[in-house]
Amino acid sequence: MAKLGAEISMSFSETIKRLTGYKAWANEITFSAVKSLPEGEATQERKTRYKNMIYTLNHVYVIDCIFKAHLENTSHPYTARNTETYPPLEEICML
Repeated sequence: MAKLGAEISMSFSETIKRLTGYKAWANEITFSAVKSLPEGEATQERKTRYKNMIYTLNHVYVIDCIFKAHLENTSHPYTARNTETYPPLEEICML
């Protein structure tokens, strides 16, 4: 219970730092796993909304950019939850 109390009293900036750390950790695991797949597996068409793994990861990137812009009270170039096309996996990993 003491740990719960400490987490509740965590400041907003500490919370943001912790959450962005978790996000970076999750991204590393996800991108490493997708990069290690056999050639063509990440772009193979699937029965999902965004049709393949890379397009789905691009969606996550777009939503992250929109969320960041809202937090910073700035504009963003997106008018949808994904782009018409998706960049290569290497580019999404670097973004």
